[in-house]
Amino acid sequence: MSSMDTDNVAEARRRTDEGARGSWIGRIVVIAIAGGLVAWIGVRTSAALKQKQALAVERDAVAKAAGDDGPQKAQVVRGVAERWTPRVPLDGTLQPARDADLGFKAGGRLQSIRVKLGDCVSAGATLGTLDASEAAVQVKASEAQLRAAEAQLALAKDAESRTGRLVGSGAASQQLGVQTTQQGSLAQAQRDAADAQLGLAQANLRNHVLSAPFAGCVTKVPAGVGTIVAPGAPMFHLQDTSTLKLAGTLGEGDAALVKIGAPVELTIDGKDVRGKLVAVLSSVDAATRRVPVEAEIANPGRALRAGTFVRAEVVGTDAISVVRLPGTAIRPGSQDEVLVAPGAKEGGTATLETRRVVFTALRDGAVLVRAGLQPTDIVLATPVAETAAGQSIVVGSLVPIGAAPAAKVKP
Repeated sequence: MSSMDTDNVAEARRRTDEGARGSWIGRIVVIAIAGGLVAWIGVRTSAALKQKQALAVERDAVAKAAGDDGPQKAQVVRGVAERWTPRVPLDGTLQPARDADLGFKAGGRLQSIRVKLGDCVSAGATLGTLDASEAAVQVKASEAQLRAAEAQLALAKDAESRTGRLVGSGAASQQLGVQTTQQGSLAQAQRDAADAQLGLAQANLRNHVLSAPFAGCVTKVPAGVGTIVAPGAPMFHLQDTSTLKLAGTLGEGDAALVKIGAPVELTIDGKDVRGKLVAVLSSVDAATRRVPVEAEIANPGRALRAGTFVRAEVVGTDAISVVRLPGTAIRPGSQDEVLVAPGAKEGGTATLETRRVVFTALRDGAVLVRAGLQPTDIVLATPVAETAAGQSIVVGSLVPIGAAPAAKVKP
């Protein structure tokens, strides 16, 4: 073997040894990374378990401090029987009694604008006009056609009269008499058609003038004359604000307290305003499950502005029996529930029961219960959302109506 071959063999062995060493180093690196990842996951898992155990200990401590070991002492209240004339709140937006987008029935070029934004006009007042030159010519043409048809009718009537005398004397045949009679009927029909055509032309001419259909104030006008408008395109807006409407909804229980014609009272800018209820629907809105109602508010001098959000009250006609309770007695998270403690005696233990009530909330924070509760019932003064029927409590002292209750009862 030559020296060159010997060198090549040695070089090949060296490269093989280096490749083997590199492969082992890579394996060691991968193993080290995998081991580190496993250790990191173990540390995180251990920390999570410790945190969970700490939370469990804290919950147990809180539960023990809250008195879950037995019934908690709770304040109760007994309602006060009263006679109350219903005053049902009604919120809504004042709307015009009538309003309309107005446009010309005919199309054409806008020739004049007779009103300004904010003008108050009477019924029949002209708001604007279109160029009516073509419509005027059509009226004249129709008038001429009517005169021609009337002349033809006159000739036909004369011919029918003459022929009738001849037929009566035997100088003309019956067939000729029938023919002239039918010609007279044809002339009459042509005259009627010409008269109808004239009426259409005159109506088209009137459609070039836009008049107010009712008295009201103008809240929209075109920017200027010269515009080509299409038939029916809204050009003006008119609102009748001499009377305003208040549309809103009432709960089913409140709707039973009011009748059509009941007074409606509201205060706007320090002024007391009165109206009356004009509609109470006999069905509930499918979306809100409330009863739509509408009130009518007189607006002399247009002192009230349409579009204003107001809070009104509908006054009932007859006084009813109610039980006054503090608003805190309504269980949070419910719409109509209180918790009563039957047979409760101060210092004794009682089991809570749920009662559904129908009530009206007053602005001072009290509620007037109309159904579901008796004045003799003992009610939990300040339940929390978690308080439930079947829970036992130690009955505390009665809270006077209107007094601020102490801390809320925890289950």
